[in-house]
Amino acid sequence: MKIIILAQENDNHTAPIKWALENAGYQVACWGGLSWNEMQQASLLLSDETKVTLGLHTVEPGDVVWIRRPDPPVHNPKVSESDRKFAELEYRCFYHSIAYILETLPVWCVNKYSAARFINNKAIQLHIARSCGLNVPVALMSNAPSRVRNFFAQKTNRTICKAFTPHVWTRESGLGVAVTETFELTREMLPPDEVLTYAPGIYQDMVVKQFDVRTVLMGNRVYSYALHNPLKALDWRQDAGQGKIEVRVIATPSDVEQGIQAFAQKSGICFGSLDFAVDANDQWWFLEVNEQGQFLWLDQFDRNIKMQEKFCAFITAPKGSTQSLEEREGLFPSFAEYEKFVEKLESPPVPAAAPGSPYLSIEA
Repeated sequence: MKIIILAQENDNHTAPIKWALENAGYQVACWGGLSWNEMQQASLLLSDETKVTLGLHTVEPGDVVWIRRPDPPVHNPKVSESDRKFAELEYRCFYHSIAYILETLPVWCVNKYSAARFINNKAIQLHIARSCGLNVPVALMSNAPSRVRNFFAQKTNRTICKAFTPHVWTRESGLGVAVTETFELTREMLPPDEVLTYAPGIYQDMVVKQFDVRTVLMGNRVYSYALHNPLKALDWRQDAGQGKIEVRVIATPSDVEQGIQAFAQKSGICFGSLDFAVDANDQWWFLEVNEQGQFLWLDQFDRNIKMQEKFCAFITAPKGSTQSLEEREGLFPSFAEYEKFVEKLESPPVPAAAPGSPYLSIEA
């Protein structure tokens, strides 16, 4: 068995997990996604035995394929301008063929591509979560100004606005960023109708919360962590990035855990990071799930969480194993040990940036 990670080797989760697995004696291969260069080329042989080759690596029965964050397909830049759109479409269709066929092979995909595409949709997430018995705030998704204004006109609860996807605008120099964040919005604050059509938005009842919870799903195991933000920010992510939150292990209420397991079964995912808000009555409210969300940062706040070790134990667990992840986590080095390893490596200097550089829009 080998673990094939669909992501660039320097991805912030791929690198430490790959290091930990290899230190535990596992064979790990990375494939950054479909492209024209040799290391990212791919082949799909359809015969009596279907074979998939990703770069230099052949997918074999019993392998684990972690579909972490592969780059979008990239065609050869030398293709003529008149053929560019055709090449882009061919590369995209070929990648979809590879990603979908992987889940038909005798390998374990974390997560299946079909499930990932299905659940990476905010409307589907909220709909399924509600059907599984989880508390879900009332929400409107729209780019129609009349519908948005009517939604606010009927509201007595406080309301928030959020984007469908994370996004970061950064200067070409690398200095200075602007990030999409959840924010409170009132009827009086609504912009002119035309502005409401610039980008669709998610308008949702605000959960007046005691604290947030990040829950990590790994198969039949659910791990929850309370996030206490002394700054009481509506969106904790920016403060977490600056180390300004407190992370504490918290028990997942049995009804919430049952709802999460039902959610996983309906959506088809076996792994993901879920966000909840806990109100003054200790009710947990489902906010969203990211099937390949960040999780190793939890180890930086509390070394006893052992998220890196648990994930390695999860994706290497033998089929049919009855061992818990806690029983196997000792087989793998910790994230703290990885950080010590990285400290020994020489880092190239960061070039000085020119002030006043324009912003460059990139996806988070």
